[in-house]
Amino acid sequence: MKANYELCLSGRKCIFVPYRPEHIPTYHKWMQSPTLLAATASEPLSIDEEITMQATWRDDETKCTFIILARDLILPSTTSSNVDDVTGGGCDDIISIPPPPKTPKYQSIQGDNCNEESDTYPLLIDQTLHAMIGDINLFLSEMEEDDESEEGSQSNNNNMEATSQSSITNRSFLRQKQQQQAELDIMIASPTHRSKNIGTEATLLMMHYAASHLHIRRFFVKIQKSNLPSLHLFRDKLQFEQVGYVECFEEYELEIKCDTWEEMVHWVERRWSRLCCQQKEIGVGNGCDKVDNEDCKNVDGGDDDEVHCGIYTVHRCPC
Repeated sequence: MKANYELCLSGRKCIFVPYRPEHIPTYHKWMQSPTLLAATASEPLSIDEEITMQATWRDDETKCTFIILARDLILPSTTSSNVDDVTGGGCDDIISIPPPPKTPKYQSIQGDNCNEESDTYPLLIDQTLHAMIGDINLFLSEMEEDDESEEGSQSNNNNMEATSQSSITNRSFLRQKQQQQAELDIMIASPTHRSKNIGTEATLLMMHYAASHLHIRRFFVKIQKSNLPSLHLFRDKLQFEQVGYVECFEEYELEIKCDTWEEMVHWVERRWSRLCCQQKEIGVGNGCDKVDNEDCKNVDGGDDDEVHCGIYTVHRCPC
């Protein structure tokens, strides 16, 4: 989608950049691997087909895709996290990249005010092609209303004559935003970057961005029975619940769903907080020992339960 085509999301272990034509040769090479094709349930494409698909996805407002970069391929491990410009691994020029997000102690990442920075990184795409390790995608769609919602809508229709047309339009738009859902798809193509929690960080980063910026309140994944690493990530680590299984394809459907996108934002922050505390990587505001209930429907969002964590920052990487 065009909404993210000039956005860069900067995490602690990975950086998201929009999928650009410069990435196609590496991506095409990845997708010649029988292992990756099987794991992603994909068909091999020619380079011309990849070029067409990249342009199509760029203009499709129901698809959001990023290329995942590994920080350890850009920043030497000895470099201080507050240094913005360093010599990257395997690159002779100075690479200007967004620093890792700080951990704000009194500022939560909420709504559209998601630690958005004014900094721009115009050369980020060209300078980091060597750091590509995978991609992550969202496929947006509308959630079906349940019976109660339909009954409520019918009741409201009986009183609609007294409502102005503009109010009806506004309510319809808001209801539509509340019903957004997205299928998640992530691939870590680099074998040396698997089992390092990069996939976990990337998934939560994408979920938070989608919930706060695109108002997604339900995420779901479709995973083949043989894809044990993905099942471990979504079912065991992120606590997605199984809602379906297609026997003929040996494919599970797992989901996490909240009543509102605000609750989804809060759920992601709590999950991030718990993971960070478990890994002892950062101290998270006032919240490590408060993350005792992972059911998003029980998160009230009050001050006593607030969990503050620096998940990522948003920057610009224009053409």
